[in-house]
Amino acid sequence: MKRLFMTLIISFISIVGISTLVVFLYEDEVKDLIIKELNKHLKSEVRIAPQNIDLTILKSFPDCALEFKDLTAMEASKTDKKDTLLFAGKLSLSFNIKDLFNKNYTIKKIQLEDVKINMKVDKKGNPNYLIWQSEDKGPSNDSLSFAIENISLSNIHYIYKNSQYKIKVDTKIKALTFSGKFNNDQYTMKSDGEAFVNLFQIEKIKYLNDKKLKFDLELDVNKNTYTIKQSETYVNATQLVSNGTFVINDSLVALDVFFNGKNLDISSTLSLLPEKFQNQITDYKSSGEFYAKGEFHYKNGKPLIVDSKFGIKQATVTYKPTNTTLTNVNLTGNITVNENRSSLTLKNISANLSSNVFSGDVELTNFRDPYLKLRLAADTKLEELVAFYPIDTIQEISGAIKFDAEIEGLISEMKSNAYSPSIAAKGNAVLNNLKTKFKQSEKEINIPEGKLELNNRHLNVYNLKLIKGNSDVMLIGELPNFLGYLFDASEPLTIIASVTSDKIEMEDFLFGSGQSNSAATSSVTISNKLDFNIKVDVKHLSFSKFTADNIKGSLLLKDQKAAVKDLMLEATDGTIKLNAIADASGDNIKISGDCDLNKLNIQKLFTQLNNFGQNTLQDKNLKGFVTANVDFATTWDKQLHVDLSSINATSSILIERGELNNFKPLESLAKYIDVTELRSIKFSTLQSAVEIKNKMITIPRTSIKSNAINLELWGKHGFDNVIDYHIQLLLSEIIAKRPKKNKDFDEELSLVENDPENRRSVFIVMTGPIDNPTIKYDKKGAKEKIKQDIQVEKQNLKQIFKEEFGLFKKDTVGSSAVENSKKEKANQKFKIQFGDEQPKKSTNTLQPKKKEEDDDF
Repeated sequence: MKRLFMTLIISFISIVGISTLVVFLYEDEVKDLIIKELNKHLKSEVRIAPQNIDLTILKSFPDCALEFKDLTAMEASKTDKKDTLLFAGKLSLSFNIKDLFNKNYTIKKIQLEDVKINMKVDKKGNPNYLIWQSEDKGPSNDSLSFAIENISLSNIHYIYKNSQYKIKVDTKIKALTFSGKFNNDQYTMKSDGEAFVNLFQIEKIKYLNDKKLKFDLELDVNKNTYTIKQSETYVNATQLVSNGTFVINDSLVALDVFFNGKNLDISSTLSLLPEKFQNQITDYKSSGEFYAKGEFHYKNGKPLIVDSKFGIKQATVTYKPTNTTLTNVNLTGNITVNENRSSLTLKNISANLSSNVFSGDVELTNFRDPYLKLRLAADTKLEELVAFYPIDTIQEISGAIKFDAEIEGLISEMKSNAYSPSIAAKGNAVLNNLKTKFKQSEKEINIPEGKLELNNRHLNVYNLKLIKGNSDVMLIGELPNFLGYLFDASEPLTIIASVTSDKIEMEDFLFGSGQSNSAATSSVTISNKLDFNIKVDVKHLSFSKFTADNIKGSLLLKDQKAAVKDLMLEATDGTIKLNAIADASGDNIKISGDCDLNKLNIQKLFTQLNNFGQNTLQDKNLKGFVTANVDFATTWDKQLHVDLSSINATSSILIERGELNNFKPLESLAKYIDVTELRSIKFSTLQSAVEIKNKMITIPRTSIKSNAINLELWGKHGFDNVIDYHIQLLLSEIIAKRPKKNKDFDEELSLVENDPENRRSVFIVMTGPIDNPTIKYDKKGAKEKIKQDIQVEKQNLKQIFKEEFGLFKKDTVGSSAVENSKKEKANQKFKIQFGDEQPKKSTNTLQPKKKEEDDDF
């Protein structure tokens, strides 16, 4: 026995050794012969380095094989720049070792490893993969023939793109084998393999996407016709048994295949869904019967035909995190795709979720431009529904909705034109005690009641009452773009309605979730998915400190731009008419508009509007009633902080029964007027125009007649409280209102004997910080006054020459200047110094008290 065993080992080693020696002796001859014969049949360029061609027997024993490594075959196309058709890490052609002795080589086995194949058909139907031709390029050679019985492929990346029929295939083949007498016209072929289908798409329909594929089949082959004797195909865990025929001649010519699902269940069937849907169902488990059967038909030049029937019986679906189960799930379905029609039909849909009942039908036709017929009915409690299908943004929800709806039309029309006559829709819904609280929001939305009616593509709303925080709203109107909003997430929600309310607090609606209700810290968010045209009638409204009553007008909202039109309201004891627009589409909120104010209480207005963002003139300083017309523009950030440099306003203002109390800039006039009178200045009317621009308030020359003093004031006041005021005071006013205990000022005024015409004025300029201003004689203002006086004197001289000598008879100077000249008195003994004039040495002139007070009081 031991001798027999040793004999066998020695014999085997001898055979292998002799075979290896024979291969070595015949290697060059075999290489030359096989390569020469292959070149006769190849229509495209093949690239390989000579050192990568090897004749071996050890790897393929007992057969001998010619092995090619890192082989590249270019595509067979008529283009100048050719793409790679095939790259193989290894190609092995096997034949019997005895062929080395008779020098007649028959290839029986082909093995491919680590291959990438890129097959294409252009729009004209020209393939790039026909690189093998049967006719010889030269004299025939019987030394090499092909009698293939086995083909083995491993680690193959196969890509196929047919631009003519719009077919795409992208598959990675783990292992694939074919066996049979392929040289015969009739034979039985067996095949099995494993692959991962990245994509199988016809037209724009993805039939398989990211699926595991495993198959085992047996075919009867008669020339180019293949008849399926046995076929079991697994797509993921779903098993399909099929039969039928198909014809291949260079490419697929015809296909008639029938399939039937075997041992199907919902869980395995759901695994066929694309990955993006798989992520949405990972938290669900299901059970129940699923059935499917159908057929595929294809003929060259015509679209693929698919007809399949499927359904679900008595299934359950459970949401695992809450263990909430949808029961009694039933439906019957059909999918049809052919040259004239493509459709998906789901009939007799029914399910129960605790006390909730659902039913419906769906039909979708023409997949290229889908036409939808949908009927849905439900009687549901929202707290039970959200336990089965949670919504990320909702923290709590409760209440009941009962609805029945039918929709029919092109989905593209529903997205683009909800008014299209091709869309038909009807239905109704009743809401009862609906309460919702969004995550990170402190306030609950409550809808005690409401009725919705879908009719002719419009959603009509009847008596929909909404309560949020301390606000209540009653909505009656329509949502004309409801279908577009429902079917396309990019479409806005359009509302045309009338809104009535007893009370609205704007903070309940404007401030985003996760923020405090304080206007100082909250961020205003206006959704770009809202489109409003609303007539409002609100009895009371508040926003921060501002309150208003009896508000009527129109509110428009589109593309994050809100506008109010002809809005009338009562506020701060008066009335306001407002037209304005606020653009919140950018990083900030840009506001512009015009408003008419009628007898508003100034103090309340300043209080409720936070003193307009400045602290110079505040509510504590003001009393009275203002009537004004204001045009304005400004920019606020989303936290409602105003950009002071953006404020632009022009206004005409009338103030009645006004008071200016404890206004610090006026205390600088205490040298002229008793400070007690300056602390409370009252006037019956004041009329002016004010402009605000570049953080500067500009006041034109304004006459102020008050209980304290009459004066004229003009100048500028910066938001940084730096002022440039110009004041004109009559000397008669100074004498009458001077402080009684100001001895130095009395000495200055004692030089004035009289000013019977009240024409002498003192011009003062106040500049610098408002809390410490510099007060000087206003040289520019004084010079302007002197210029005016000289003009009057010129007219007086003209009048004298005209009367005495008959000159200037054609002069049309008014008589008022002449009369003023006649009243000029010669005994006036005072003089005000202006500019850089040097005073004459006289004891009867107004002298500065100290050098350092030459220009300052």
